[in-house]
Amino acid sequence: MIRIRRSAPRRWLISPTHPERAERLARALSVSPVVGQLLINRGIDDTAAASMFLRTQLDHLHDPFLLREMHKAVERLTRALRDSEPILVFGDYDVDGVTGTSLVVQFFRTLGRDVKWHIPHRITEGYSLSKGAIEKFAKEGIKVLITVDCGTTSIEEIRLAQELGMDVIVTDHHEPMATLPPALAFLNPKMHDSGYPFLGLCGAGMAFKLVWALAKSLHGQNRISGPLARFFVESMALVSLGTIADVAPLVGENRVFATFGLAALGNSSMPGIVALLKSAGLEGTVLNAGHVGFRIGPRLNAGGRMGSAAIGVELLLTDSPHRAEDIVAELEIANTERQRIEADIMAQATEMVAQEHDLVNDPVIVLADDRWHSGVIGIVASKLAEMHYRPAILIALKGDKGKGSGRSIPAFHLYDALGTCKDLMDAFGGHSHAAGLSIGRENVAALRRRLNEYARGVLKADDLVPRLNVDMEVMLDQLGRDVAKEIQLLEPHGYGNPSPVLCTTNLRLAGDPKVIGKTGDHLSFYVTQGKASMKAIAFGMADRYDDLVQNRRRAMSLAFTPIINEWQGREAVELQVKDLKYEAE
Repeated sequence: MIRIRRSAPRRWLISPTHPERAERLARALSVSPVVGQLLINRGIDDTAAASMFLRTQLDHLHDPFLLREMHKAVERLTRALRDSEPILVFGDYDVDGVTGTSLVVQFFRTLGRDVKWHIPHRITEGYSLSKGAIEKFAKEGIKVLITVDCGTTSIEEIRLAQELGMDVIVTDHHEPMATLPPALAFLNPKMHDSGYPFLGLCGAGMAFKLVWALAKSLHGQNRISGPLARFFVESMALVSLGTIADVAPLVGENRVFATFGLAALGNSSMPGIVALLKSAGLEGTVLNAGHVGFRIGPRLNAGGRMGSAAIGVELLLTDSPHRAEDIVAELEIANTERQRIEADIMAQATEMVAQEHDLVNDPVIVLADDRWHSGVIGIVASKLAEMHYRPAILIALKGDKGKGSGRSIPAFHLYDALGTCKDLMDAFGGHSHAAGLSIGRENVAALRRRLNEYARGVLKADDLVPRLNVDMEVMLDQLGRDVAKEIQLLEPHGYGNPSPVLCTTNLRLAGDPKVIGKTGDHLSFYVTQGKASMKAIAFGMADRYDDLVQNRRRAMSLAFTPIINEWQGREAVELQVKDLKYEAE
């Protein structure tokens, strides 16, 4: 039986160090041994691979024709362009689907060819293709249907499309089932024998691969010029948006997309992007993955979460700055409403966990309620999973049906777990750390019971202890400005390439800590270690103020990320605190 304290402190998991390997790698790359060790911790200890990681280039992208069925997709689209056949792009309603759909449509527009597009309404149509939508497209005379970020599980719908005279090209990245859809071309790097060397592409990345392959075929060469060349520069912004917002791993090709895409995003002339950056207060800012994940992405996603994501595609496709500003104003209203609903659901779910859920014996939180909005429960599930450090699934009930969204922890593969309960659900999909499902009201209790039975068999008590992964222990005098700048070469950070976390011990508090921030949420204090002294910033940790003052005479350990703060033309290394502990006297 799993037993775990509800308020267990975070356990620091310090990666093993390899001083000789780190030193050897550092010398080959002309960087500090600290950076050498950070690279090794990320599974990069080959000089060539490390050089590619630190010096990302566009030519690090793989040939799209490595996807086994890409030739079939390109051949069919070439014929459709030649014969002026109607084409429709069908995307998912999240940021990944919206950006990927916009990218494909804009590509065809750049070729001088307008195509139709459709994003399903989250509430009235649901996820992916439906038979009603297929029948509608057939009546409209569509001959080629391209999916973006969906279609892998739409077996019956795609079979119907083929029967009604449509050729379907699936571009997707979700986990395939044993039976694949009968599409003309199925482009998914996770398909068995797909032939593709990188499995981490998101929907927007797969959309990019399709249009890149088509452009190469139309040009008859790798080098693309003219309007299409400009399109591909702008398209990097859309791919980075989709990649980061979809929490795709920022390694391999995704690192290329994020690196060049963030730069393209900040310099974009697309009216929709310009309006989004202005709305988020990011004009003129050097963008990082956090800006996309927490400020740009949620705004673009607001339309889809609250109902229709079509407004997001319209924003990214419009040529009118005035229309872009109007759409962004609508999205701001939707985002504000989303935040209000999210707060209500979070309060209700937190109360339900306290009153109804046995956190000691049931490792998986499964909650359902008629009051909840299906477009917002995924955010709350993520917060619950972080708060209680265990998988969490929230289900929005309506009538006799429910739509659910789940988030997980590293030790629990959510998609595999749901697979053991597939007889209880109408549909499900996703991956290791996030999934969605449809279920009948009468099966919710059974899903909760069986998921917990499964989890008790695969999870250990330690798996449910909040942990902080620490890269290495250092001394303060190792963290000069040059080393801190070298550490910045590891950016952009995100899933798969987290911000480096270092730790150091035997620190002493210098002076009095200060509570800072407009709402008094943060702490600022100085620490010393021998002759070295540095400023530490602890965001969201103002509640540790009294504790810090009371223990000021005790030695402490800090886990932190080194950052460079620029003020009045001067640069100084500071410690962005992740956790702090007091050492035994």
